[in-house]
Amino acid sequence: MRSQIAIVTGAAKGIGDAAVTRLSERGVSVLGIDRDAQPEGSSATAWVQGDVAEQATWDEALARSSDIGGSPTILVSNAATVVVGDVETLTEDDWARTFSVNLFAAVRGVRACLPGMLTAGHGSVVTVGSVDSYMAEQGLIAYCTSKGALLQFTRVLAMDYARRGVRANCVCPGVTDTPFFRYHLSHAKDPERFLRVREQRNPLGRLLDPGEVGEVIAFLASEAASGITGATVTVDAGLSVAFDFRTGEEGS
Repeated sequence: MRSQIAIVTGAAKGIGDAAVTRLSERGVSVLGIDRDAQPEGSSATAWVQGDVAEQATWDEALARSSDIGGSPTILVSNAATVVVGDVETLTEDDWARTFSVNLFAAVRGVRACLPGMLTAGHGSVVTVGSVDSYMAEQGLIAYCTSKGALLQFTRVLAMDYARRGVRANCVCPGVTDTPFFRYHLSHAKDPERFLRVREQRNPLGRLLDPGEVGEVIAFLASEAASGITGATVTVDAGLSVAFDFRTGEEGS
């Protein structure tokens, strides 16, 4: 991979932190963005603490990227938020915040980074969707809708800029062992059963490690994936392959 600068959002933990690590290992200078401060041990070269839904955060990110060597040619739009509820219970503010972070932050990020990518003649945008980008999940109507929109945003972006050297791909993870997942696990009525069910519904029989998703993100951002654009890459331990999976415990 040529010397490049990447911006990774939601970079403080989970998949975002893993993406920072994998990109850094490949020689990329990474600027992390998160509402939290840069965690100890992070591989990020620079950091912006702020809300990806606010333009001021992106203005600061572009200024900081100039300080570390130039314009970013890689954007990993990973930051996300989840509000639990159905169409009756979610407020307009719930919907607005969900789309502001899960979709429009990606739009802001692309608009911020695109001029530099076009000047350089190359660029890679990797959005982090979800299996919920194309599958439904009860109680997460705003999240699923926003992630579906993010997937379509990525596909059209890929088509619009394919002849100008900018690629765009969407990584769709399944259940991943992140601090966010562990928070929900700790609040489940039966945490042990909650964990077991989510592990066993996957053909691989386990949760994903954030590093497994980060590895795919770093690959798509790299020149090794130069022929891939507009793709949806599912990393879900086999969850979405079939409507049913027999663990072997049920009998034949």
